[in-house]
Amino acid sequence: MQESYLDVRGLQLCLCSWGPVDGDLILCIHGVLEHGAAWEEIARPLASMGYRVVAPDQRGHGRSQHVGMGGSYQLIDYLGDLDAIAFGTADLNAKALTDQPFILVGHSMGAVVAATFASVRPEKVKSLVLLEPVLPGEQKDDQTAQQIATHLDYLASPPQHQVFTDIQAAANRLRRLTPNLSEELALKHAQRLTEPCEGGVRWRWDPRLQIRTGIGLSGTAFNRDKYTQLLRQIKAPTTLVYGNNSNFNRAEDLALQQAAIPHAKTVKLSGGHNLHVDAPDAIVAIIANNRLKLKN
Repeated sequence: MQESYLDVRGLQLCLCSWGPVDGDLILCIHGVLEHGAAWEEIARPLASMGYRVVAPDQRGHGRSQHVGMGGSYQLIDYLGDLDAIAFGTADLNAKALTDQPFILVGHSMGAVVAATFASVRPEKVKSLVLLEPVLPGEQKDDQTAQQIATHLDYLASPPQHQVFTDIQAAANRLRRLTPNLSEELALKHAQRLTEPCEGGVRWRWDPRLQIRTGIGLSGTAFNRDKYTQLLRQIKAPTTLVYGNNSNFNRAEDLALQQAAIPHAKTVKLSGGHNLHVDAPDAIVAIIANNRLKLKN
C-alpha cells in the first residue's frame, strides 16, 4: 500500500493506493470512523488483477486533515472531496486520478456518498457497488429543536477521545467492535489510526465525527425522501450488498433501497455490517465480475 497526500481546497487528504497507476480505477469510500486502509484485504487482490485501487481517508478520518471548528462534515463536503479526488479541481491543487468513468465502491456512510455521487455525476461512474448502504435518519417535526440543541452543545464542548495505554489496547478495542478482524490486521489498523498523546495513544480521527449532527446525513437539509429520489436517478449498473447478520438495516429499509434502484442486483453475504472484513473474497469477486460484464 502506498500513501500520498492531495490538497483539496486547502485541506490535506491522505490517499491509500494499490496497483499500477495506469490500471482501470476503482475508488473505494469508507464509512464513519473508518479509514482508507480498511479496504486493504479487498484492494490487494484487485491490484494483482491489474486494477488501480484508491481509497481516501475521508476528511477528518485516518491521516487526513481535520477541518477545524469553522469547518463541517456535511454530505456536500464529502461529495466535493470525492469529485476533486477523482477529477481534479479548477485551481489544479488536486490532480485528476482519471479522465475516464470508474468503478465506485462505498461502505455504510461511504455508500451514501458513493450513491449520491453516482446520481449527480452519472457520466463519471461506470459501475457502482454499495456495501451495507444505510438510509438517512427519519426526523419528526418535534425533533428539530432537540437536534439543534444537541449541535449547539457539541459546538460549546467538543467531545474528547478516550486515551488508550498503548497501541495494543487500541487494537483490542477494534477487535471487540469487529470480532472477525484478525489480531494482525487489528494491530496494523491501530498503528495507523492512533497518535501519541499524554498517557498513551488516542484515535487520529476528529472526535467531532462522533456527533451525528456534525455528519449531516439526517435533518431537514437532506432527509430520507430526498435521498431516495437521488437513488432513483442512478443510471450505472449497481450492486447492493448486505450482510445476513447485520443489524444496520431494517427489512423496510432494504425494501426501500431496492425499490429506489430497481435495476440493481442484490447480494446477501455471510457476515455483519463490516463486510470488507467479514467477506473480502466475495466482494472482490463481485467487483471483478461486474468489470468483466462491462467489458463484454
